[in-house]
Amino acid sequence: MEFDLVIARGAVIDGSGQPRYVADLGIQNGAIAAIAGPGTLKGGRTLDAGGLAVAPGFIDIHSHTDWLLPLPDHASILAPMVAQGITTVVAGNCGFSPAPVTDASIPLVEHAAEILKDGELAYPWRSMGELLSALEGRGLLMNAALLVGHGTLRQAVMGNSAAAPSPAQMDALCALARASLREGAFGLSVGLAYTPGVFARRDELLALLRTVAEEGGVFTAHGRAYTWVSPFYKPLVLGPPHNLRSVRELLGLAEESRAKIQLSHQIFIGRRTWPTAPWVLRAIERAVDRGVDAAFDAFPYTVGNTTVNALFPDWVLDDFRARIADPTVLRRLRREFAMFRLLLGLDYADIRLLWGGAPELEALEGLDFREIAGLLGRGGFDAYVHVARVSDGKARVLLNTYSGVDAQDEPLRAVLSHPLCAFETDAILTRRGRHNPASFGTFPRVLGHYSRDLGLFRLEEAVRRMTSLPAERIGLREVGRIVPGHRADLVVFDPATVADNTTSGRADAPPSGIRAVLITGEVVAQDGALTSKTRQGRLLRRS
Repeated sequence: MEFDLVIARGAVIDGSGQPRYVADLGIQNGAIAAIAGPGTLKGGRTLDAGGLAVAPGFIDIHSHTDWLLPLPDHASILAPMVAQGITTVVAGNCGFSPAPVTDASIPLVEHAAEILKDGELAYPWRSMGELLSALEGRGLLMNAALLVGHGTLRQAVMGNSAAAPSPAQMDALCALARASLREGAFGLSVGLAYTPGVFARRDELLALLRTVAEEGGVFTAHGRAYTWVSPFYKPLVLGPPHNLRSVRELLGLAEESRAKIQLSHQIFIGRRTWPTAPWVLRAIERAVDRGVDAAFDAFPYTVGNTTVNALFPDWVLDDFRARIADPTVLRRLRREFAMFRLLLGLDYADIRLLWGGAPELEALEGLDFREIAGLLGRGGFDAYVHVARVSDGKARVLLNTYSGVDAQDEPLRAVLSHPLCAFETDAILTRRGRHNPASFGTFPRVLGHYSRDLGLFRLEEAVRRMTSLPAERIGLREVGRIVPGHRADLVVFDPATVADNTTSGRADAPPSGIRAVLITGEVVAQDGALTSKTRQGRLLRRS
């Protein structure tokens, strides 16, 4: 039999974590049709992978591509993700998704997602099913699986209200979540530090988690706190660290509801939060030992992107436009900021403006807030509040001290080396402003720096946690493994040279060593650049 394509003589790392082996792969009709000894298969085309590794396409378990995928030119924006080996994205994270919406909720959803956008959407859909069909009909650069965002559900039912939902509203929230899951969403995400998810309390979350568990979906969670002290728990400095309390809260909800939980971007922000890493990881392990279906994900950098409003407590976010201009509110907020900076070991120089969200802030993009304060002739707090106010809370920032600083990254290494950790980008990639290096180098950095150079885990284990582990956690089929019958989404890379080339001054540098990326059996990228204008990606639906 002659196959459409044969990938010859590659060292197959099949995604299971088992040792690699040299083989030929026969690709037919976009799927893996045969695996045989080297030199035994024949094809109309041959890709010689001698001396290279062949792995399943990488799965970004925590992506923010939702508002990009509907754009006609999304391939030009998302090209760096495919170039680093990503063939599948899981979108709809942190409580944000473009559906379901109502006429009244669309402006609220648009405002909440402003930092994720690169162009205006027409919203021809209202339900999750209609959104998925729209994406399916337009063609996708890469495969996409969507979660439904709790914040989006809340905005459809009760706007940005800080109140607890009434019984009728709670029924409506659960009904919308259930419908979205039945229409093809893989689970529910929450963002408990963002408006309106920040206003949700235990009873609301528990009811929604029970719905997710009944439908067999996954619950992904951006917790209330990733710092050892925060505005979200009292007392402030007595009792367990707040990030530990946040993880325990989420694990307790999952345990009571019996929902599968994926703890999003397990990070430790601020120098004085780093020592809490062993306690948080141990809490997750103990929950798993009790039978909770739990795991987590992380990115391989000590910086991460978020919204400027992520540092504000819920009492500021409720009616934000009025409160951020209220002198009484600002006096209290100034005191809290000073206290939290001291307690966390986080300085204004650790916060960089990526995108200002307003024309008058564009000249400040790329600068940290110590530099911005100097240019504006203000203190650090006043400079930060100025950017938040002018951008209406939409500015995008890059925070440092995420589980370390530069090479001083012992907490990050502990997270990445944990067998329950899947790898993710959590990157917000747009053509506006400056970039997060994770958009360009996440998976090459794991393979090169942390696996090959530092030896934190075997190469086979690294591949498992960027392929089959995320597929299993989310419930994706026909991706994440090299086995006959799975789709031919593959990455061919050089284990000796694969590397992330981003730097603090060049966050958009393409990686090295990613020789070829295939989606549905077609080569779509080679040596760090797209090579095909055809869209081979598939819209994945939960069955």
